Amino acid sequence: MDTDTLVESLIDDGQKLVEALSLHGFEVAAAFWLKASEDGKWNFYIVSPAVDAEGIAKAYRRLHPLVRAMPQPFFIDPLDIRLIGPTNPIARDVMAIPDVRRLRWNGKWLGNVSIDDAYLYAMPAKTP
Repeated sequence: MDTDTLVESLIDDGQKLVEALSLHGFEVAAAFWLKASEDGKWNFYIVSPAVDAEGIAKAYRRLHPLVRAMPQPFFIDPLDIRLIGPTNPIARDVMAIPDVRRLRWNGKWLGNVSIDDAYLYAMPAKTP
């Protein structure tokens, strides 16, 4: 994504992706857009226990077909998706925020990353 502005279509597609991943058995503990101060680029972060349990390569191999199968139009570039595990410092900070409902995060740091902006998603309810 080459824009400095996080547009509504990307925010909506992030929510659709989180819901689709959950429906297809890809566990998502947290999801958020993050614009790091270092490069000023928006990336979509998905926190999944699969990263720690299976390794990053296998988790991406499971994730990418699900992303490519999203109904079109779908505007999130798979190369803008960052998959991290729950033990990642950024993930720990995001998951420590109480009662996340789609919100703009105005903090200056998440984990060990200086940020310009972040947008956090509420997670879908888990089905038994």
